[in-house]
Amino acid sequence: MAKIAKQDFIFKKHMSIGEADAENDLQFLEDCFVDIGDYEVLENTESPQSIVLGRTGIGKSALLEQIEKNAERTIRIEPEALALRHISNSTILNFFEDLGVNLDIFYNLLWQHTFAVELIKHKYNIDSLQAKTRFIDTISALLTGNLKKNKH
Repeated sequence: MAKIAKQDFIFKKHMSIGEADAENDLQFLEDCFVDIGDYEVLENTESPQSIVLGRTGIGKSALLEQIEKNAERTIRIEPEALALRHISNSTILNFFEDLGVNLDIFYNLLWQHTFAVELIKHKYNIDSLQAKTRFIDTISALLTGNLKKNKH
């Protein structure tokens, strides 16, 4: 493909050259993504470097989109969808924090629980109330031994 000099390219009124953010620009992301070394680090699941940080527009979303596209198994967990807003406004937690109670262990366990629930939901396709009920019934039957009795 021949390179076009900057001075030869003219933007015309109402011309679109892509979306403002990578997650909404699937048309150009594939052709325009440039790996600056972060992709290989992030792709390595055994690497302790697993948090993507950077200012707005640096390419964090583009990097994650590429990982999602190319990796065999990925799960996208959106922090906004975790329904933890009620925790931040909890009067009970505020009460304990005001008393000086260290809630670090609680928050750590809460995050572990939240991620475990999201992974279970994904693995067992729990995407509705009916699916949730079936899953809980199956686990209850396994724990009580009723599942084996029902199969015979």
